[in-house]
Amino acid sequence: MQTAAAQAPIAPVDLAAERAELGSALHEAVLRVLDSGKYVLGPEVEAFERAFAAHHGVAHGVGLATGTDALWLGLLALGVKPCDSVVTSPFTFFASAASIALIGATVRLADVDYDTALLDPVKAEAAIDARTTAVLPVHLYGQLADMRAFRALCDKRKLALLEDGAQAHGSTRDGYACGQLGDAGTFSFYVTKNLGAAGEGGIVLTQRADVAQALRQLRDHGSPTKYVHTRIGTNSRLQALQAAILNVKLPHLERWNARRRQLAARYERNFAGLDAVAPMKLAPGATHTYHQYTVRIRGERSREHVLAELAKQQIFAGVHYPSPVHLQEAARGWGYGPGDFPNAERLAREVLCLPVHPFLSDADVDRVSQAVRAAAGV
Repeated sequence: MQTAAAQAPIAPVDLAAERAELGSALHEAVLRVLDSGKYVLGPEVEAFERAFAAHHGVAHGVGLATGTDALWLGLLALGVKPCDSVVTSPFTFFASAASIALIGATVRLADVDYDTALLDPVKAEAAIDARTTAVLPVHLYGQLADMRAFRALCDKRKLALLEDGAQAHGSTRDGYACGQLGDAGTFSFYVTKNLGAAGEGGIVLTQRADVAQALRQLRDHGSPTKYVHTRIGTNSRLQALQAAILNVKLPHLERWNARRRQLAARYERNFAGLDAVAPMKLAPGATHTYHQYTVRIRGERSREHVLAELAKQQIFAGVHYPSPVHLQEAARGWGYGPGDFPNAERLAREVLCLPVHPFLSDADVDRVSQAVRAAAGV
């Protein structure tokens, strides 16, 4: 029997295994771009925009340099201005809220549901003020927020609806994918995502031709044609090399997501009936893609103790996220403080994200599960 020290590490991602599975296709795609001399936008980007939009049942895709740019420029394309306010989640990566602040708009936060960590539509409506022009729900960990409720809310209040789908590649809820019910949906292709580039990348999906046109101008310094600038934009064009890599990986996404669901189901069985290690719940009608498999550590032993014990066994878990948005130093001027969003604050103390990438074996999941249970004392 191997000792803990001799066991192979289990990490949140395995890029080497992914490259091995894809074989020479990645190298051929990169060389094709290098030989073409078309490195910025061009046919590789256009092909990926069409394919990724079609994969999610959405009419238009506009490739951008990063997922953060997708959020920021998505809000601008929907008409958000510095005098406005936008409602979003306090339990997310900071970019969701920062994209609002980058415009100069006011960040309005509303608490999340404790069992799913998704923005609560009722609390989001309560956070709307006289200056609110948009709502930005976050699809966290691989499952979508209640977009039918958010669509109804935004229609009633005449607000724009932008979806943060950075962790929701291929996810659906009630049969809808990110970008179908919102005015637009944003994605990140950071390396660790379910569909990751070899670096950075982003896209906005939208059913609206006017939003797509605005985004194509905003990503190129507000230029509809060369040396003509009709609005203030920036330089945020998806690189052809990244698009070529994403074109190779996209056909594998659904199979990889299906494997993530298999692994998550095994974790669920291994943690069934435990309160000290409580899995996040599946939202009604959701097809989860498990960008993260997340449990809440809420027994006598702390999450930090569990993390430390896992690390001793070469199991590397993560915490997404250890501090809610409103308690970050950069958010100090937004008018919030401790106790304002109790569910987000409790989740920040409890959540633990376990390895769930598609190249894990069933035995790997059992090893992680056993280690978590032992560390948590259950």
